[in-house]
Amino acid sequence: MYKSYIYLEVRVLLSAVPGVFLFTNSTQRASDILTAKENFIEKTFIKEKFDKVQILPSVLRKASAFVTATGGTLLKASSLQKLTAFIPQPPDDREYTGSSVKIATGGSIDIVFHQKAKRIALEEIRIEEDCGHLTRSGNTKPHMDWTYAGCPVLRIRTANDLEVGEEAELFLQELYTIMSYLKLPLGELGENSLRCNAYTALAEYPQKPSYIVKLRNLNSFNFVRKAINSDISRQEDVLTSGGTVQSESRLWIAEKNTTESWQKRTSGGQFITEEPPIMVNVALDSGPQSVGELPAERRARLRRLYGLSRLRAEFICAQKERADYFEKAIEYNAPPLLTARWMAGELTKLINAGKQTLQSCSLTPEYFALIMNMMHDGRIHSGMAKIIMQEVFKTGQEPLEVIKRKSLTLLSSKEEIEPFVDRVLQKNQGSVESLRGGDMAPLEYLTGCVLKESENKASPQVAKALIKEKLNISVVYVLTMEKAVQSIKTPKSPVQIVPVCDCAESEAELKDYASLIAEIALRIQSNIANGIVVLTGMETIQYTAALLFWLFASSEVPIVVTSEEENLDFAIETAEKAKRGAYLSFKKKLYSPLNLKFSNRKDAAFENLMQESPIFYYEGGLSGQFLTVDSPDAAVMKGILNEAAAKLTVIHLYPGLPIYRIESLLDSSCGIKHIILELYSSGKCNMTGSDYSLNHLLLKGRKLGISFYCTSQIEHSVEDQKDSSLLRFGAIPMGHLTTESVIALYFAASLLSDSEEELTSLMENALDSL
Repeated sequence: MYKSYIYLEVRVLLSAVPGVFLFTNSTQRASDILTAKENFIEKTFIKEKFDKVQILPSVLRKASAFVTATGGTLLKASSLQKLTAFIPQPPDDREYTGSSVKIATGGSIDIVFHQKAKRIALEEIRIEEDCGHLTRSGNTKPHMDWTYAGCPVLRIRTANDLEVGEEAELFLQELYTIMSYLKLPLGELGENSLRCNAYTALAEYPQKPSYIVKLRNLNSFNFVRKAINSDISRQEDVLTSGGTVQSESRLWIAEKNTTESWQKRTSGGQFITEEPPIMVNVALDSGPQSVGELPAERRARLRRLYGLSRLRAEFICAQKERADYFEKAIEYNAPPLLTARWMAGELTKLINAGKQTLQSCSLTPEYFALIMNMMHDGRIHSGMAKIIMQEVFKTGQEPLEVIKRKSLTLLSSKEEIEPFVDRVLQKNQGSVESLRGGDMAPLEYLTGCVLKESENKASPQVAKALIKEKLNISVVYVLTMEKAVQSIKTPKSPVQIVPVCDCAESEAELKDYASLIAEIALRIQSNIANGIVVLTGMETIQYTAALLFWLFASSEVPIVVTSEEENLDFAIETAEKAKRGAYLSFKKKLYSPLNLKFSNRKDAAFENLMQESPIFYYEGGLSGQFLTVDSPDAAVMKGILNEAAAKLTVIHLYPGLPIYRIESLLDSSCGIKHIILELYSSGKCNMTGSDYSLNHLLLKGRKLGISFYCTSQIEHSVEDQKDSSLLRFGAIPMGHLTTESVIALYFAASLLSDSEEELTSLMENALDSL
């Protein structure tokens, strides 16, 4: 099997003003002293013109801050060096000497890939002059861009700890975030302040590679990922066919989504030091730099203090001004989770559309916190909140003034709404008696009457809750999923039996699950259920329970899945008493709906695999997103689920399975885009390159953009293996989830995703929600 070896060389532009070095006996820059530019082309220094070199203090302070932030070791002194490779000379008006100084070693940056933390070591950090960069646009030939030639640059080289393009992209994103917190990149350039070359190679594990391929023209983080993955696949094609990969430089051609050869690589790329060496003082007189709280520390703190998910914390802390805005809003008592969600949604839309920044916009943290608090308290609903935000953003008017001007205030307290409810109940005694008898249909009618009575100012949720409270109504809905159990008698009032499926359980189709999901969502959103029981058969209970967990485990209305009529009373009792979340109820015991397995034990019907304690509820995630969908339509969901099913297949590995025979599943006519792989154990599989290994299947799938999700047949958490090619081919370890739970997750994620990439992201991120 082949292991990939990848490292990056990143150059960060620190200033748009040329000049990096100062020379003794003169405050002039090097270009003023070294006038014989031809000598520099010959890679020699004119040492007799000076006896000591210094780095501009402003440049050194910036570099030192980054070294401190990443835990590197700042050198006390270093020798002035030059790159051995031929570098075209910039125009004469550019102050450029071709010099470079190594200022630090060590340090690291942590990333999280497939839910696994990984440390990327930094081998060296240099200060040098920008020498221009090779660029290409459209169909033009590669050419040099001299815009920032001679300006100070921080050059960072990683160790070859990277294995796939996705890791390189994550590293660059984290690097840029750290740089932004330190205020190092040029604000007007943003991510374009960073330029990157990637170096890639493959070797039979555990051997080391005998060549190196340099990938150039990578002017975005996205291109870095694509170029690395594309060229690693190209290299593997060459090696597996018996060829030899040459050391060379290649250009990334975005229009063709591939790399092309540019020039052969020789011994260039190294640094030379003149003898005797010219020493440069690197240590700061003021000692180590103070860098403040860095992104990783801030993410951890926000998660700990406010319960944010990893992804939400990453979004908030990706920009320092965004994190500052968030914490300022919290100081004004904004609810943290609601604030984070609305910052990622409506606030970001407003900022992007208005081409403003959080610091300059009229919607201050104080105003934003007020809007979030009013929505959290039920004084306004989400539609009103959007209107208020848009008006404040546009006019700068205070939120309360906007509310007054547009008459947007809701009656949200019981005291305000109770008189309207009393009058409506007094006028509609027939509907009241029907409600008390267990018929829930009049509840919506009475709620509508309250709204009409209050001129549509009463909160529907509060009105409905008051009606139920005054009539002492506690309703549990029993949704039946099998024809054989639809004739059951109502156990006790007020419980309503609602048939969902009119076929045998073994004949249930995705349209039946779409109907079930729609029925549950309707009763949650209309606030008419105190609890919901789903009665199904034993054949598909593992899939049904897991699907409902992913979609409704964030619900404040408890969802209880059970099977067989004799278990119904305990399930209803659970639905009445439980506060929130999703459950499996069977023989008077409760299980998590996730990772279910039938048990042969006498004292238990089921087991929950790979769970230290049963999981019934989780904040946000897929469920949190789905519960914000307004009245999901069964017909629409049926189409989405059927389309998702057509793109999915599940492969159960076994010794002797000829992998090449199932490669036909990847043909475009089959339409497969997602494959769930059941591996032998915790990520173990055959990767030897034989007819029974996954190499060819994964390689072909990667080229076709097919996603592979790895689970275990042997009830183990699936981890990524350092000595395998699984990750490099896009295989995603699904951690501690069983195959049934991953299949259910796939269909749940399909209901929320707009693209294959988003679906894969939702599935990966679901692990973090738990």
